[in-house]
Amino acid sequence: MPDYLIFTDLDGTLLGHDTYTYTENLELIRQLKRRYPIILCSSKTALEIKNLQKKLGLVDMPFVAENGAYIFFNSFYQFQSPVRQAAITEALQQLRIQYHLNFQLFSEHTSQQIAELTGLSLAKSCQALQRFYSEVIIWGSNPQYEQQIIARHLAKNLHIVHGGRFSHVLSTACDKSIAVRWLQQFYPAEAVRIGLGDSENDIDMLKACEHAVVVKRPYKPVLQFAHNSVYYSQKMAPAGWKEGLEYFLEQ
Repeated sequence: MPDYLIFTDLDGTLLGHDTYTYTENLELIRQLKRRYPIILCSSKTALEIKNLQKKLGLVDMPFVAENGAYIFFNSFYQFQSPVRQAAITEALQQLRIQYHLNFQLFSEHTSQQIAELTGLSLAKSCQALQRFYSEVIIWGSNPQYEQQIIARHLAKNLHIVHGGRFSHVLSTACDKSIAVRWLQQFYPAEAVRIGLGDSENDIDMLKACEHAVVVKRPYKPVLQFAHNSVYYSQKMAPAGWKEGLEYFLEQ
């Protein structure tokens, strides 16, 4: 059996989309972590991911936060986006004023408001606001129009990615596929990458892996993209994560 590197999205992939549950995946994680890195690769903040790593038994594993804007390999090797959140927030606020848009930003909300919006606990909402290299957009009444305006007029050093719930703006120097390649340098060249995801912001990561698992999602059509080795789960998260991973591991 080859050495594997497992890169996985969280919400809607390893975690239930609405429930954030993961219990049924714990046994497989326990078995796999003895042999393979399980690298959480998410739009979540570093603080959110570190706390989740504790619950999953993945403490000290590498991770990718804020869609690749922060990458942790160990205390000596880390990657940080060249653009900070404050600059991104200011750029988006200027666009909102200039083009009379009505989207909102995560950084403009309290932890209580984020909890009501996401269904997260108050403590987890506080963690979600500890964002340093990206901004989260909450679309207004005409999201398609707002997305077009932002895509057209966003600063050249920024780009927008779309997740399962929200859209995120970060530096063009960062995305999940760049994170996969950056972390690959620390592992044997022959290690086989397996990526698991469910949303548009996972596509680059999935394409950067030899094998891709697309987890079925509840409210949107199944993610479609070109790939030579892709498995579409029949089940939604969290069960779809185990289903897809076992498909490749058992070959």
